[in-house]
Amino acid sequence: MTHFLSAGIFNDRLKDIYETATQLEQLLGAAGEEAEAAREQVHKIKTAAGELLELIQSFSCQPLIYTGNGNTEEIITRLDWLLTFAGTDASPSPPQTTRPKRRRKTKKIIPTGKR
Repeated sequence: MTHFLSAGIFNDRLKDIYETATQLEQLLGAAGEEAEAAREQVHKIKTAAGELLELIQSFSCQPLIYTGNGNTEEIITRLDWLLTFAGTDASPSPPQTTRPKRRRKTKKIIPTGKR
């Protein structure tokens, strides 16, 4: 079981919020001047959703949500440490277990006196 979840749902929901705010902004535009305050608030929502959507889409991969133990700083520290050594020659390797060299058994040749 993994402790990581894809945060792709944020993209989907932000798109929904952005599209809904755009539609509401258009509807309020036709309503007249009494809806000016509402138009301003809808524009703020649309702008915020658009900025977040643009930010998330600029990442090379989708954000992940970690559901395991540890606080945010601990997890970031662990991930940074792992990424520092990933794919480099300096990566720490598991400890090698060294076995003592075994002496080969040699057959003793005992002369029997016969040739």
